[in-house]
Amino acid sequence: MRKKLTFGIVLSFLFILGLGVYFYWRHEKHYKIVCYLATWAAFRQPPMNYNIDKIPGNICTHVVYSFVGLDGESFELKLLNPKFDSGEHGLQNFTALHKKWPHLKLLVAIGGWSEGGENYSEMVKEEERRKTFVASVMSFLEKYKLNGLDLDWEYPGEASRGGHPDDIENFSKLLQELRTEFDKHHYILSAAVPATEYYVKQGYSIQNLTKYLDQIHIMTYDLRGTWSGSADVHSPLTVRPHDKAEYAKTNVRNGLELWTNGGATKKKLMIGVPFYGRSFTLVNKDNPHMNAPIIGPGVPGIYTNESGMLAYYEICNNMKRHGWTKEWDDVGQVPYAYHEDQWVGYEDEESLMIKMKLIKDEGYGGAMIWSIDMDDFNGECGNKNALLQVINDDLKR
Repeated sequence: MRKKLTFGIVLSFLFILGLGVYFYWRHEKHYKIVCYLATWAAFRQPPMNYNIDKIPGNICTHVVYSFVGLDGESFELKLLNPKFDSGEHGLQNFTALHKKWPHLKLLVAIGGWSEGGENYSEMVKEEERRKTFVASVMSFLEKYKLNGLDLDWEYPGEASRGGHPDDIENFSKLLQELRTEFDKHHYILSAAVPATEYYVKQGYSIQNLTKYLDQIHIMTYDLRGTWSGSADVHSPLTVRPHDKAEYAKTNVRNGLELWTNGGATKKKLMIGVPFYGRSFTLVNKDNPHMNAPIIGPGVPGIYTNESGMLAYYEICNNMKRHGWTKEWDDVGQVPYAYHEDQWVGYEDEESLMIKMKLIKDEGYGGAMIWSIDMDDFNGECGNKNALLQVINDDLKR
């Protein structure tokens, strides 16, 4: 009888242990899909204007409202477009996503390229200014019932962006102070950070960011552009034969290794993928190959209206209806397309599948998208939200 009882206890223990391992495995396999929303997409011409009600909350795990700013006098968080942001189509509508998609984590991003860095450098260098900022953040998150804050300071320590050498230390102080307050309310603290050694070394303590942040969003895109001097894809997976000097380490793999080698926890790292391409005007339309000479940026898209970039929906439409030719970078594992003297490097479903495999194989935390309003959300070329759906399908397998 005692043997049977002992055997039963052992079986019960093994069963419970097995359940624990199973649920631990399930938890570890839960990847994040962080979807940035560029709020100015609401003002694009129809049918490519993107309102909050178009967000596919069943696919994203986190949605980031981009951007709010920093007041350079009071050092408080401020709305960049008060009429829109505080209206029914802005943050009110954004917060309402919780009703339809209760699982969604809703964050607000502060900063962005257009904000510059001078105000941020001035804010972090004095304790009282940091306290003022932290208090304004807490008030803002409570007011709009948000789940957290994403810091997109571009870039700490960079003199050409208004930065100062002390930013690296002072930024860490700000993160520690935010962490202390956020833990009281279970808020999420994340940051969008660069993938290049130049910016990382002068502005970021990788160990401190890993300690204080819940998520680190690596901007593994915009790694090439007109500044690099030739037609090239801007999110290559790895080094290619034509990559020279600093560009030999300017790719997705090296960008991630920069952070992991510095002590970052892989599970906190989100690999950034662009839903847009970097475009160029070629010197010679008869030489549309990778690394071809360029005159300058590509012609603006009909809807995005910005030189040197095209939304994915503009790119796929060009190929479907306007005779563009698609090619593939066999080493960088990314597509590019061209027509006459126009050239664009971008991401498609195949290249994203390769990057999602990297996330799963290497144990990263998930994917971060800039930005979901540039996906084929109307299904002009096929399935709606084709790129986002590929990411979701691959990470859930």
